[in-house]
Amino acid sequence: MKQGKRLCLHLGMMKLAAATLLFTSSLGVGPDVTAAAAGGESALKHNGTPAKPPMGPGKVPVDKNGFDPQGRMVAYFGSPVIDGQVDHDWKKAPAVAPKHGSVDPGTSATFKALWDDRALYILAEVKDKHLSVQSGTHYMQDSLEIFLDENNDKTQEYQVDDLHIRTNYENVLTVDNGDAEQYYTAAKKVEGGYVVEARIALEAIPENGKVLGIELQINDAKGPERIGSLNLFDSSGSAWNDTSKFGEILLAGRTRGDVSGQNPYDLLNLIRSSLRLDFTLYKNSNIVKDALFKTTEGAFLTDKVTQSQLDEQYAALKDAVGKLEMTEEAANEKYFKAVPDAYRMESNKPGTIESLSYKTPNLTQGTDEKKLNVYLPNGYDASDPSKKYNVLYLMHGGGENENLIFGGPGQSKELKKILDHMIENGDIEPLIVVTPSFYGGKNEPAYFHEELIKDIIPLVETKYHTYAQSASLEDIKASRAHRAFGGFSMGSVTTWYTFVHCLEYIKYYVPLSGDSWVMGQAGGGSKPVETAEYLAGAARESGYTPQDYYIFSATGNLDIAYPNMKPQIDAMKQVTDTFIYSSDRNKGNFYFIVADGGTHAWNWVNQYIYDILPDLFINEE
Repeated sequence: MKQGKRLCLHLGMMKLAAATLLFTSSLGVGPDVTAAAAGGESALKHNGTPAKPPMGPGKVPVDKNGFDPQGRMVAYFGSPVIDGQVDHDWKKAPAVAPKHGSVDPGTSATFKALWDDRALYILAEVKDKHLSVQSGTHYMQDSLEIFLDENNDKTQEYQVDDLHIRTNYENVLTVDNGDAEQYYTAAKKVEGGYVVEARIALEAIPENGKVLGIELQINDAKGPERIGSLNLFDSSGSAWNDTSKFGEILLAGRTRGDVSGQNPYDLLNLIRSSLRLDFTLYKNSNIVKDALFKTTEGAFLTDKVTQSQLDEQYAALKDAVGKLEMTEEAANEKYFKAVPDAYRMESNKPGTIESLSYKTPNLTQGTDEKKLNVYLPNGYDASDPSKKYNVLYLMHGGGENENLIFGGPGQSKELKKILDHMIENGDIEPLIVVTPSFYGGKNEPAYFHEELIKDIIPLVETKYHTYAQSASLEDIKASRAHRAFGGFSMGSVTTWYTFVHCLEYIKYYVPLSGDSWVMGQAGGGSKPVETAEYLAGAARESGYTPQDYYIFSATGNLDIAYPNMKPQIDAMKQVTDTFIYSSDRNKGNFYFIVADGGTHAWNWVNQYIYDILPDLFINEE
């Protein structure tokens, strides 16, 4: 089938989805009814093509396994249609198979790649007789994972250009690193397995001879478990958090006269995201509904659609979405905002990281020596006690440690860069951030509050210039308004326990991607009402009013924590004498950010922290 005809089928599907939206919305049905009709993710990064494409060899020599003499995967020039059908363009691409891993017998995969002026395209053809998406953890489903380092600078930590996405055989896309609008995927079950096509919009216009860092992985699931994985280059199993483990892909094969195919993917992606909007939240939702119909009618149902028409309709719909105005009730919610790319780069005014050691009791009547890391903002002067700083204690997740968030002295991980920029640009007041660990000592999130109050706070807040006058419990209580505690995953579980036990010492709480286990493991999901009442009881017994404590929480709707966290938050909303829900801290004392597409990954958590930090320590004396 010609590309133009297949593209208009995409757009015809969008028109049907838009019509369905308006019909269902008139009946009061929510937007999720039509979300599946749109499928896929993408973004337009570059529209133009070079006037005179440079000459290049039509073929690159590859070995019997499809790799060039340097052991690289090879991508030729071409613009396949991303629809789950393996079209003719893919025939020119050399096929490669994963080199590493262990999976169920009979499971195998081959990969191919193409590129054009705008994007890199990946095809995975998987043989697997036992397909499963039972697990709520996305990497434990049968799926393709793509890791891309566009600059190929092989840093250990993911940088702005580094991407990590995952698509299962039902075409559910999850993004652990990168902007979801860069991707468009299509997946299809076939006899004996499944096919995934993925398009990744590139930041820089590619050319013959360019080399990108890449890793491709197939997750093999059976029932609710992942039983193995296949990796193209990485034998260590650590590419998910270390881009230096990626292999490479060579872009080649473009000759004079080769031109890119059309890019409908921005428009398709924008229509999809527009269809998912909850129009009941907006005063003027008709402007987007009207734009949706205009976008998907007329010329877009023919094979004569031009790129300029696609771009014009994209711009018109984007403009309409930008003009939406929230109702007063909707504005009560706290909404996710992505960290600007510039904040992921090094700041001109960086803070520093220090490490401290201390001893704390363990459960065998002995003591453990532990350490923690401390972020000090740029300009912190140890010789000037007149400037005092608020303190955020921030806990890692399960299987991690105190080095996960900042690394250690001399390192500059993503959250440190974000903090540096926020302080430099006046988004927040300079503060101290401390990253301890619940491992060691009593080795349990439920007991960590004892170590926090007896050992960590006295150590940190007497060494640095904080609002605590001394290490005494009375002075720690007196300075509670200048102290916050938060954490991710098991660190969030730790945060809820800390809320129960430490209200007299800490005013602000930031639980991220984790429910409370005061009523048992995953109790926020299984016993949400009881959990909410227990937390409310702790607040009441403390004697503090709702204006004396704040809970700012967040997760993603694709996070494994979401099914347990959301019921708990919903139940807490009903206990209005202790938990007053509002994004305006002058009206309420807690909110819940839900990031669309957010997964259980630090790339998302760092962004939740970015969104929440400006609400901490406001007007505290």
